[in-house]
Amino acid sequence: MSQKATSSTSNTPDKRDIEMLVGLIRQRQPVQAEAMARRLLDIHPSHGAIWQALGAALHAQGRFAESVDAQRQAVTLSPWDAVAHYVLGESLMATRQPELAAESYHLSRSIKPDFTNAHFKLGNALAVQSRLDEAIDAYRSVLAIQPDFSEAHANLGFTLMSAHRYVEAEPHLRKALLAHPNSPPIHNALGVVLYGQTRLTEAAESFRRAIVLVPNDAEAHANLGNALRELGQFAEAEASYQRAILLNDQFARAYFDFGGLMYVQERYAEAEQHYRRAFELKTDYAEACNNLGRSIRRQGRLDEARGYFETALGIDPESVEAYCNLASLRSFTPAHTEPARLEKLAFKLPSLSEHMRIRYWFSLGKMREDLGHYDDAFDAYAQGSGLKYTQLAPNEAAKIALIDNLRATFDARFFASRPAPSSSGKAPIFIVGMPRSGTSLIEQILSTHPDVYGAGELPDLENMLFALATEAGTPVEAYPEVAARMTAEQLLRLGEAYTDNVWKLAPHATRITDKMMANFAHVGMIHLMLPSAKIIHAMRDPMDSCFSCYATLFSRNNLDFTYDLGEVGRYYVRYIELMKHWQNVLPPGSILELRYEDMVADTEGQARRLLDYVGLPWDPGCLSFHENQRVVKTASAAQVRRPVYKSSVARWKHFEAHLQPLLDIVKEYR
Repeated sequence: MSQKATSSTSNTPDKRDIEMLVGLIRQRQPVQAEAMARRLLDIHPSHGAIWQALGAALHAQGRFAESVDAQRQAVTLSPWDAVAHYVLGESLMATRQPELAAESYHLSRSIKPDFTNAHFKLGNALAVQSRLDEAIDAYRSVLAIQPDFSEAHANLGFTLMSAHRYVEAEPHLRKALLAHPNSPPIHNALGVVLYGQTRLTEAAESFRRAIVLVPNDAEAHANLGNALRELGQFAEAEASYQRAILLNDQFARAYFDFGGLMYVQERYAEAEQHYRRAFELKTDYAEACNNLGRSIRRQGRLDEARGYFETALGIDPESVEAYCNLASLRSFTPAHTEPARLEKLAFKLPSLSEHMRIRYWFSLGKMREDLGHYDDAFDAYAQGSGLKYTQLAPNEAAKIALIDNLRATFDARFFASRPAPSSSGKAPIFIVGMPRSGTSLIEQILSTHPDVYGAGELPDLENMLFALATEAGTPVEAYPEVAARMTAEQLLRLGEAYTDNVWKLAPHATRITDKMMANFAHVGMIHLMLPSAKIIHAMRDPMDSCFSCYATLFSRNNLDFTYDLGEVGRYYVRYIELMKHWQNVLPPGSILELRYEDMVADTEGQARRLLDYVGLPWDPGCLSFHENQRVVKTASAAQVRRPVYKSSVARWKHFEAHLQPLLDIVKEYR
């Protein structure tokens, strides 16, 4: 009797019982294992290994909450058992408690530093919580112990990808592919990291490989669409997005990416449709809400666009993109909270892309300027312009060479030696000048007239002229020498090619405006190619024009000279001297000069003068230009939706203390 009593209370079960219990678990007989574990616990209630086995049996049956309770009992009884902490972590993960699971995995690897799976599962638990840097460290610990652990390479690659550390991610994903060459997720992830490095052709190949392996993978089709979009293969990209949506019509990101394709093609109404659908499917999708606002803004519905930017900020108060978009559509007062909130987001700058850092500074500068904090505003503009100037690294020497060649070739003797060209062809209207000098205002007034189509900034003329040099095997800035050898008939045919192409935009329009401002360089060629054309020179105080350029982030990179005060001043001098040259060598009345300050002071008088010059009857509707709903793509898109205002006249005076170097360059032209 005494021996029986001792065995029933002993905490040391028979070794064979434990082996049998473990065997049942390994043989995937969890029900039998549970029954045996419970019988043994009746005899040995304080034996950690039996509690651990019971937890494993319950886990195998999907009874995860009960499993957690059993595993907790096991680690209480065996606190130095690395396996006990590990299996508790497994059950905690199954009950969606990754924070607690991470603690268990960490304890497990602390007890047993070479426990590879504990390091690996810790990485997984941290990654689920988006604790990316910690997860990366955990996966690196796995590979320090076991360098050929392919799943660790894969997960490390996935996590580095999520952290946008694309260069670091690539080798790990490639190592994982050596072990798993037919893994669609790894091919897809490799495509993402190649895309992130702008290696777009390679990215497309990886996405296509993922699609070959899993043809119905909507995400891979959408990703392929993104690569094709950036490669300029718009039709193929559209087909990929359509396929992704066909496979999963609830896939919000596919609609979002499709919207991006429509936006870059300037199909803004379709972009709006796709962004709206993405936002409907995922109501916390701040990026979709923001881009919905952008596509609506492009269509001229500014109040509606502003509402979506505000909604995006409500979803994500740290969306720098939404602040930047809102900045252009609101005049901020001390009552507005957005400027202070954007100031506080400076901590995010190191994690932002260079593009977004630049946008941050320009938007903050605008908000500070609205509030009258001019010194601080200038500091912000200087930060943004400095970053942008370094990014673009403009070639000022090429610009100087072009102007020098134009003046040397198209001089007074050149025009005197040629008969005045004549043509009865179409008469485009060219609006030239410095950026931020009123060109958009002039075009908006003209395009409100029923006989005029406002085409915006068209690259056609400059592309045609530079192509002359390229075809002759010379630098583009040498095109004047090539053009000077052309006959009058050849020049007129070149002009006809221009109008044939441009009038495709509005076949029924009487007149079409082209406000590519840099066409000031080509006024001589316009006179030779398009004798019926009208040329309007928008002028403005150079201090206002140049500073406004410096304080504006333009949507394209063609105005690279604007991001340095010295260079923008020198550009102005070259431009204004060339315009004086054209006035001297061309017949009187070839160019109409309109000053921005006069347009603001006497809008009707200047509008009548403008229409009279281009040969159109007066239309009072032109004074309601701000109600014109045409798409405006320039930096002045918001301004031309407002009636004429005078606040931009002498704007530079607020920043005078910082602008002496610019004033020294342009003061003779004021």
